[in-house]
Amino acid sequence: MNCLKLCGKRCWHAFAIIAVVISLAHLPLSIAVAQELTAQIEFRTDSGNEKLPWFRLKAGEFPPEGSAHYIAGELIEVDHVNRTGVLRPDRTDAQRRGDWDLPHAFTLLPFGSLTYHGAPAELRDIPIGTHLHGQFYLEDPAPKDSKTKPPGPPKRVSLESAFSRCVRLEDDFSFCQRQQRGWRIDAVSPETGVLTVTGITAGKADAKPTLFQIGGVTRVWKGRSVGSLGDLTIGQSLTTNLTVCTLKGPGRCTSIWLDAESRDLATAHQLEVHRQFQREHGLAGWVDEVDNEQGTMCVTLFAGFDPKLKEDFLVNEQITAAVAEDNLRTWDQINDRKSGTLLEIQNVKPAPGNSGVRMKLKPVLLLEGFRPKRVVRLWPSKWKVDDLPREERLYQ
Repeated sequence: MNCLKLCGKRCWHAFAIIAVVISLAHLPLSIAVAQELTAQIEFRTDSGNEKLPWFRLKAGEFPPEGSAHYIAGELIEVDHVNRTGVLRPDRTDAQRRGDWDLPHAFTLLPFGSLTYHGAPAELRDIPIGTHLHGQFYLEDPAPKDSKTKPPGPPKRVSLESAFSRCVRLEDDFSFCQRQQRGWRIDAVSPETGVLTVTGITAGKADAKPTLFQIGGVTRVWKGRSVGSLGDLTIGQSLTTNLTVCTLKGPGRCTSIWLDAESRDLATAHQLEVHRQFQREHGLAGWVDEVDNEQGTMCVTLFAGFDPKLKEDFLVNEQITAAVAEDNLRTWDQINDRKSGTLLEIQNVKPAPGNSGVRMKLKPVLLLEGFRPKRVVRLWPSKWKVDDLPREERLYQ
């Protein structure tokens, strides 16, 4: 009898679970709701849960906070048009000597962003050799029936080469600024090419000093002027960009900023470079909802753009949209675009890659590419939709 009661309870619980699943299956889940559900699932992170699998990206969804894997290294190769590149990863204790400095290829996600000199940037803005800090996700697994292999011997690559999908890259300037980290000068020796500093993060000093390399190629910025190594004095607080980190000690200083004014100037210049690029190419986002009967669509803008650009988008004014691919390239934005009316600007919960800005628009015609999970670029009425260089267009 007790067994029958126990079986009955189990059956009742099973039917209850099935009923909940069926009811959920009929709910019109939006992308935002799907992201909330995804965020509740546990996954491995850099700080713990090593027995759990790493988070896997899903098409049309932004990843949850803290789900990416950190990798740092120098930018040694770049295809700025297709938003791909190669890093020389920093050396770590997890690597054997034979694994040092092997290339790490990456592709920026559609919603992946870069920061250079404390401002939004594109790959074209970042010089080769710049040390970068990145957040990466695993590449899509190869199809089970895939048997194609490149000719010749297997190419040796970074031990973490599977983490090839990049959501964020930032130079040392931007990384330290975000971490509230600076360097205090303890000693300067131009003759030996050594700069001794102590790292200070949010007011707390490192236990040990750091020895950077300096030389005649190191650019020094002081106020609104170009300085020299002679301007470095003990006790100063500085910001620096580095190269050949771990390959040649902690790194070689390519640029040093000695004060807030010089840092602000660097940021302001990069900000203007970014604004011009976005006005010419349009802000990128993906379509997350289409109403064919009403002829409207909603676009969530990707993160990484200067918030001031949003001010040019005005409700009830004209907005232009063009279809783009995952590398954010449009086909021919002069001809393959549709204008319409911006009906609404919504604020949604931001997430990695998600700016938190959602726009509802009504183009004069819904193009084939205006579909959920597809990428588009948007221009407000104040921006001129101009032609792009041939190499940047998908339509040749």
